[in-house]
Amino acid sequence: MKTSFFCCIFFLYLYAYIYMSIQNSAQRANFSRLRQSLGQLCYQIRERTRPFFSDKPVIKGTVYELKRKCGKPGCKCSRGQLHSSMVLSSSEGGRTRLRVIPRGSLLEVKSKVERYQRLRRSRSRLVQSFKEMLRVLDEMEEARRQEMNSGDSG
Repeated sequence: MKTSFFCCIFFLYLYAYIYMSIQNSAQRANFSRLRQSLGQLCYQIRERTRPFFSDKPVIKGTVYELKRKCGKPGCKCSRGQLHSSMVLSSSEGGRTRLRVIPRGSLLEVKSKVERYQRLRRSRSRLVQSFKEMLRVLDEMEEARRQEMNSGDSG
């Protein structure tokens, strides 16, 4: 899948290069700049898809320390020393859920949450790269497009 995607991008790039039919040097320079942009975008996309090829598990959410009072009148928390626990906050079905993380699992859970957050950032950056790629491809098409003159045939 990965190879076929990049082969497709490569052939698109090659097609634009070989069949370029632009007449003046200013248009050729602009088209060359667009080709370079397309190449850079292909590289960005390849780099930004790397996290998606990992098979390591991820956990959706955010880890943070929750401090609270228990409500018992004689407890230390009533004098200001709040109880603390590490929790995982995540959204499920439109509602925020808090889950207490067992002490021995904190590092593992944090690692999985960080991988999830990197995955989401990469996904967001991929969307931006693809939008930019479409913009560049549209410009390349526009630069190459010719109108048929009334005397042209075929």
